[in-house]
Amino acid sequence: MQVIDEIIDLLSGNTPSVSEALYKSKVLAHRLGENELKAWVDAELQGYAGDADLPVYRRMPMAVFGQVTNGFQVHNGQRLPTRHLEQGMRDFLETSEVRDSIAVVEDYAHRDGELSLALKPEFYPALQRGLAGGFVVLRAWGKHGIGSYRQIIVEVRSRLLDLMLQLDDRLPDDVASSNIKQLSKQLGVAQMFKGAVFGDNININIGSGSQSQLANTVTKNDFSSLARVLKENGVDDDDIAELKGAVGQDGPVDSESQYGPKVRQWIGGMIAKAGSASWNIGMQAAGGVLASAISHYYGINN
Repeated sequence: MQVIDEIIDLLSGNTPSVSEALYKSKVLAHRLGENELKAWVDAELQGYAGDADLPVYRRMPMAVFGQVTNGFQVHNGQRLPTRHLEQGMRDFLETSEVRDSIAVVEDYAHRDGELSLALKPEFYPALQRGLAGGFVVLRAWGKHGIGSYRQIIVEVRSRLLDLMLQLDDRLPDDVASSNIKQLSKQLGVAQMFKGAVFGDNININIGSGSQSQLANTVTKNDFSSLARVLKENGVDDDDIAELKGAVGQDGPVDSESQYGPKVRQWIGGMIAKAGSASWNIGMQAAGGVLASAISHYYGINN
């Protein structure tokens, strides 16, 4: 098919254009009737929603740094220890999930130096437990190398090219447009796509919208609506009761404020539980559920 040949040319040339190849792949996915392929292409072009699963190539290792003080000395850019953290929190802090569109990734890849990602204050108490000499964390951030962004582009290009080469071998040039969707199903294009892009036997949800729907069920300053949503997402009654106490201790916040210290501490503890027997939810999903629901309870960024 002509469109497949065009995509192969774009991906295999001396100056490959991944973005343009993705746009043509969107046209191809529509013609084939392959919704999962289209959803992946859309996610790469527009960015991955906060509640969507990420392909493994968009997860990058990250080192944690901070500004620390003991009241007499201040150290900037100090590498912060993480070995003392629970494994769930450690994995969360040492992994950067890149949800930006491929155009943004390409922009980052052409910048000089390293990029940093600010960490929320609720992680500070856990991080400073690894410090000696009475030091506390004033700020914290994660760093990963620019090469990681280049690797994302390489992975998208390579995986999409693998898929196009398989399609080029199996789809005849003269297939009628009226038969192409049926032929796509007969040839198992959906499985070809999953194998080439995500790996065999991997299921991934790159759809969007569940967190926004979740947040819309939380009413500002109505703790019962917040508790109901958290319970629906696997948070147990004891943890909800602890959050209610933390909210009461922190008192109200205005719409421009961040959560109070007790609520931040509670969120940090819950993220550490994610992926364990006590809360069977992924780290990224946990962070999204808590941030979305609690922010709507406080009326922050509504």
